[in-house]
Amino acid sequence: MVGTCDKKTIFLDDLAPWIRIPESWVTYYYPVLSILPPTSVSYSEVVAKMNAGLASGKVENGDYLRMYLKEDLPERLHYSDSSRIPPIVGLVDEGFSVEQARTNNKECAGAHGYDNAFFSMRTIFVAHGPQFQRGRKIPSFVNIEIYNLITSILKLKGAPNNGSASFPNSVLLPSA
Repeated sequence: MVGTCDKKTIFLDDLAPWIRIPESWVTYYYPVLSILPPTSVSYSEVVAKMNAGLASGKVENGDYLRMYLKEDLPERLHYSDSSRIPPIVGLVDEGFSVEQARTNNKECAGAHGYDNAFFSMRTIFVAHGPQFQRGRKIPSFVNIEIYNLITSILKLKGAPNNGSASFPNSVLLPSA
């Protein structure tokens, strides 16, 4: 979890000189800003205008939000192929948040779900059982590897996924 505070907020209404983002377009504010405009709106134009406003230096904390078409998101995020992902996605820097409009609220909170490249978004993996060597420490890995690890332990044929088929061999003890 990462702490968030009102001083680290980007307000969509501050983009009004470049583009108006109606609240009805926003499906989620942070840590991943998700925008679903009507199909009559040019998604690439929305992204371009938002990024122009954010980079202008006139939007408070604008440097800490970057907008993407979902297909242009960094591949390492594994966050572009699902139909459930809105066509426009904004990534905020660690500890920042996005809100529609300014309020008088002065509060701090916490959030999960930022870019997994941030150290604060890492987790701990603990495993126990006959397939794991006692006391063994393994190098860090991304969570997409868990699925193949579980299917291997359960001896199930897994569905296609983004994990590496060879990952379980690097973690599990050889079968007896």
